[in-house]
Amino acid sequence: MGYFDPEPKTRRTDFFDYEEQLEEFRRGLKYSKLVAVAGLRRYGKTSLILTALNEMKAEYVFFDCRLLPSGMLSIHDVISLLERELSRRSWFRSLAETIEGVEVGGFGVRFRRRDFSTLVSVLERLEGRVLVLDEVQELRRSRYRFDSLLAHLYDHADVKVVVSGSQIGMMYRFLRVENPSAPLFGRPFYTVRLRPLGRGPAREFLLRGFEQEGLEPPADMVEEALDLFDGVIGWLTYFGYSYSRLGVRDLRSVLEMAARLAYEELSHALQIYGVARPRYEAVLKITAERDPASWSEILRYVESRVGRVPRNTLSGIIKNLTDMGLLEKTAEGYRVPDPVLRHAVRTFLKA
Repeated sequence: MGYFDPEPKTRRTDFFDYEEQLEEFRRGLKYSKLVAVAGLRRYGKTSLILTALNEMKAEYVFFDCRLLPSGMLSIHDVISLLERELSRRSWFRSLAETIEGVEVGGFGVRFRRRDFSTLVSVLERLEGRVLVLDEVQELRRSRYRFDSLLAHLYDHADVKVVVSGSQIGMMYRFLRVENPSAPLFGRPFYTVRLRPLGRGPAREFLLRGFEQEGLEPPADMVEEALDLFDGVIGWLTYFGYSYSRLGVRDLRSVLEMAARLAYEELSHALQIYGVARPRYEAVLKITAERDPASWSEILRYVESRVGRVPRNTLSGIIKNLTDMGLLEKTAEGYRVPDPVLRHAVRTFLKA
């Protein structure tokens, strides 16, 4: 596959570095029934999970919550995606024959009853296996309390659960692990955190990736890429892929392509805020421009653009953006942590 292939990695030979995090993940899955993998988008969470599970020869169900439809989720939406994933697992076919309400044919796996109780019954039967919920915070858009389901599996089923989330605050808000009245409160779980590569490992990643492609780009271009992409392995991969596979040899062109992609993702993420969206955009604009911006600077800028904003409302906006991983708080103020998104906001966001 190679380092610069854009698909999530599934083998250690294609998965660069992160030895410590791989070992943490294996340790977590050995000693805990619930493992959380946290890190911003393009930090390599999915690759870490798949590489570790394949290396452990674990049987697992990978539920990519990003594939769920937008808006409020129905149980039909969840079951349809689960059917698709289970249909790809050969080991599930013999297991399905023992589960009431589930049938298998040339069409794959189908649930005859598409309700919450059938979903629970199927997941309970994944004994000795791993259920992966990638970008689990997306399940918050359902009227069903999926954290209650996870607590039920934790207490009553021999099923290990792995959750991941790039909207880290949203993930923990969904799990409610610190809420004494919530189902998962008090249940031990293991957390694996992914962060950007340091400059040295990031340089090694690029050099080894280009070596795999039989290329040797100019050294000054590699150093500039390290400045622009700041150790985010997903963006480094995007640069390497664009240079080696697409033939885009101008680094600024790669940055603009990546920024447009990041901006499209941002625009989609902000849709949920409706008429409040201009306030969110203004917060992002000033934090990206100032890098970082203080709370008072954010307030002055937002009010200059959209009018008076109550202090508690602004605090809520900043918290939501931080929970989504779009902002981070530092000792100096608030900033957009993703270097490509920061460039996208500066360039394309008219707030």
